[in-house]
Order: sequence, then structure tokens, then C-alpha cells
Amino acid sequence: MKRIFLHMKLQNTLSLVLILVAMVLATTSCEKEMIERTVPNPEQLLAGRLTGTWVNPVNIITPTDVPPEVFGNMRLVFTTDDAGNPAAFLGKDCPIVFSAAESSWVVTGTQELTTVKLSGTAPVDEFQAQVDANNLTLSFYMGWENIETGETGEGDFQVTLTRQ
Repeated sequence: MKRIFLHMKLQNTLSLVLILVAMVLATTSCEKEMIERTVPNPEQLLAGRLTGTWVNPVNIITPTDVPPEVFGNMRLVFTTDDAGNPAAFLGKDCPIVFSAAESSWVVTGTQELTTVKLSGTAPVDEFQAQVDANNLTLSFYMGWENIETGETGEGDFQVTLTRQ
């Protein structure tokens, strides 16, 4: 009888140990893995709003005696790197405003009024940008010359583009 009691006590102890081991394994395997999340900085957030291709110039404002055709068939492309930082800028079909060469860009400001600075393009190398889900409005100050009349001047320009 003593032997049966000892055997039952050993079985109960062994069962209890196995239950505890199973509980430990279950709780460690059910721990949630922490998702590694990097919060973008303000410049990355602004760059993300601009990233993409913008086309179809409308709502054009130019100085007196400067035709709206100065914007041509403007097509702007903004890209970012894998981290969300500004990478490349390309101004297509608007050589009077942006040279055709690919350039780099940086962005500062707020969602309401963003400043974009370009490196490697001319004559415009800085502009103000207002962005919503579908539209980008550029505003900048630029000198100009009418090659037919020789007239020169400076003034404010503005154009709105649509996200493609």
C-alpha cells in the first residue's frame, strides 16, 4: 500500500511538472512580437505627400505679358528613397521653368506650406508647394525674357498640377 501511495504521489508530481512546463511553453510561444516601426520625420512626411507624378497644368498665373504657355505640358516627378527621404526630381516638358536634367530635392515647412529646394536644375531652384490628395500648386518668383521682343522682367508664377 505504501508503494502504491508513493507511486501515485510520484505520478501526481510528474503530472504537475509536465503541466507547469506546458504552461511555460504556451505562454512564451504566445508572446506578441513587437512590430518594429519607424516613425517618419517631418521632412519624410512632406516628401511622401509630394512623391509621384504631377501633370496637366491649370489655373496658371503669370506676370503681365508672360503667356501661360511658359509652363508647356509640365510634368513633374518626385521620388523618394527606401527610407522616405527625397531622392530625385524631374521636370519634363517645361524647359523654360525647369531644365530637363534630373536633380535632387529637399523639402521643409508644413503641410499647409511646403518649400521645395532643387539642386541641378534651372532657372527655378526653389518653390512653394501646396498639396492635397489630388492637386499640387506651385508658386515661385522668376526672372523672364521674351526672346521675340527682348523684353525682360521678374514676377510671380503659379500653376496647379493633378496627381497622375
